Amino acid sequence: MVLRRAILRWQLFAIPVLPLWLLVGFGVFGGGAGGFFLLFIAAVVLFAFLAVIAGLTRLRPPVRDTRAVGVWDAAATIAFHVALVGLGFFGATGVAFGVAAVLLGLTTFWLTVWELTREWRDRVSGAVARASARVDRASRSSVRPGPRRGRDDGDTIIVHEAGH
Repeated sequence: MVLRRAILRWQLFAIPVLPLWLLVGFGVFGGGAGGFFLLFIAAVVLFAFLAVIAGLTRLRPPVRDTRAVGVWDAAATIAFHVALVGLGFFGATGVAFGVAAVLLGLTTFWLTVWELTREWRDRVSGAVARASARVDRASRSSVRPGPRRGRDDGDTIIVHEAGH
């Protein structure tokens, strides 16, 4: 639980840190200035992508209640962020880390979206079931058969006026 809470906090720090790490890593371990412009654009996109994932994670009610990510979220986030850190070294395995980072990023995103929709669906269906049960109880308690006056064949509504 401590690790999952730390990952939830780390997600906010990772938004500026990981794109900055890619830029610094490219400067230290990488190549020339031509690729830096493309990497800068990719870092901006990564910044927005990490912010979206962190926001979607925090929208989930169980995450807000426990202040911790789920087990699957933790595994996906760790794998994605490790791939980004590995990519920042721009060594011989840079392409492998790049492909892994893209695949793990998309996996993390869709996992987060799937869990969010599943939890919201469960929450909404539970609320609808509770509201439906309340309406059923209220309708059963408020409908009381009164004395019958006149002929009632079930297809006609008869309204009787009370005299003053």
